[in-house]
Amino acid sequence: MKDGLINRKIYKAVKKMDRQEIEAFLAEIYHQGFQDGVVAGDSTDFKIKLAEVLNNTKGIGPKLFERIMATVKELGL
Repeated sequence: MKDGLINRKIYKAVKKMDRQEIEAFLAEIYHQGFQDGVVAGDSTDFKIKLAEVLNNTKGIGPKLFERIMATVKELGL
């Protein structure tokens, strides 16, 4: 869990919310988390596809494959 996800101001606001307000608040949190998951999933899919393509490419052995994947990791892809 990310540090500082909820601060004192948000905590107090949540305590004062009625049922409809808390439902809207939680729905917004859910949508933000879903979007974060979509973004993370896109890069994961890219890495899997890249690994498959590299493994099927003639001339790319285990050492070169590891160097390429290390570079991809450094780039944050």
